Formats: sequence, structure tokens, C-alpha cells
Amino acid sequence: MGALEILQRTPAMAGVETAVLSSLARAATLRTLARRERLWDAGDRPKFFVAIRRGVLKVVRPTAAGRAVICGLFAAPESAGDLPLIKGVPYPASAIAVTAQLDVVLVPRDTVLEAMRTNTALAEAIVRSAQAKVENLLQRIDVLSAGSVEARLAQMLLTLYERFGDDFDDGSSTIPIRLSRQELASLVSTTEETAIRVMTRWERTGLVEGDENGFVLKDLEALRGVSGRSSTAS
Repeated sequence: MGALEILQRTPAMAGVETAVLSSLARAATLRTLARRERLWDAGDRPKFFVAIRRGVLKVVRPTAAGRAVICGLFAAPESAGDLPLIKGVPYPASAIAVTAQLDVVLVPRDTVLEAMRTNTALAEAIVRSAQAKVENLLQRIDVLSAGSVEARLAQMLLTLYERFGDDFDDGSSTIPIRLSRQELASLVSTTEETAIRVMTRWERTGLVEGDENGFVLKDLEALRGVSGRSSTAS
């Protein structure tokens, strides 16, 4: 899948004319990162518009206490770092590959900004994308305020399922994102030991299974019950 097709699928460029996207694609480069490799560090200034071609990227912010907090997860065909790109300010958090392979399309910032100045549709699309990411951050706040650790973990898994999940004929659902127990703990602001204890109990009771490919959700309704959601609210 080439750079043009990726840009056409990226929500941050939805509705933009093919001619404009073709111009951006000609300036784009493709970069591949391995798991745990950094795309950028907190404090770096944006140099590129980043669209994900394959894999998952996590955005991680260090805290004064020395712990790293995961602010968000991004997967194909999403973009990442839109707001710092537009504002021209340093990234407030680092971006790290979660999956074994992360492929990203990089379009130079100057090229994107020049295109935004001459194309209203592109400017509006990227601004909408940045606003959507702020809304996703608010959803993360909802997760962190969901109550007990069990409720927060359930809420997080449901959120990941709604964004990235697939359903199967046997009634199970999958989240094709591999996350360590430490990463899960960071996503819901708990300790790794607590995350391990909860996930082990859920695996033992058949609610959730984890493997090298991600997570299998065996009973969405039960998981919604743990999170405090109802099926109608979801």
C-alpha cells in the first residue's frame, strides 16, 4: 500500500482532493520501526505529518514521579501528533512502537503547512483530526475515573475493542494489539502487579484471554457489566 493510498484512508485528510494528496504523497517517505523503537521523544519539535500504515503506536508521557503514563494508542489508518504539528510546539510526550513492526508514512511539516494554506479542505480535515484526538484524551480521562481497577481495565478493553476490534461467528471478539501487563497498568493508572492479578482472574474465569496477537474478549456483555456500562449505553 503506497503513500497516496494511506493518506486517502487517513481521517486527518478525509475529503481532500486526490491531486492535493498526490502532491503530499510525492514528498512522503516510509519508515519502519521495531517494537519499543521511538518515533519521537518528548521535547522534539514536529518535522513530519505522521500517518500509520501498519502496526500500533503508543504516546507516552513521563511523570514527576518517574512513571510513564500512556496518553493514547494509534493504529492504521490514523495519524499521530497532529496538534503539535499545527501549532509548531514541541511534542509533550514520546511516541513508541507497540507492535513488532510499525510502518509510518512521513510527510514533511513544511509541505503540509504550505498545502494547508492553499487548500481549505485539508486545513479543516487536519484541525478536525486534532480535535478528535483531544476527545479521545477525554475518553481516557473517563476510563481513569471509571471506579475500581477492574472497572477501569474493562472500560479500557472495551474502548480498544470499539476502535480496533473484530467480531467472530462464535460470539467472541478480538483486539489485535499486543500489550504487556505493564502497558495495561499504565493505561488505567494502576500497578503492574494489580493488572496481572485482575487479568489472571479474568483468564481463569474465561472472560478475557491474552496471547501474542492481542486479546480475545469472550463475553462482551459481562465485560460491560464489570465496566459499569450497559449494552444500550455502548
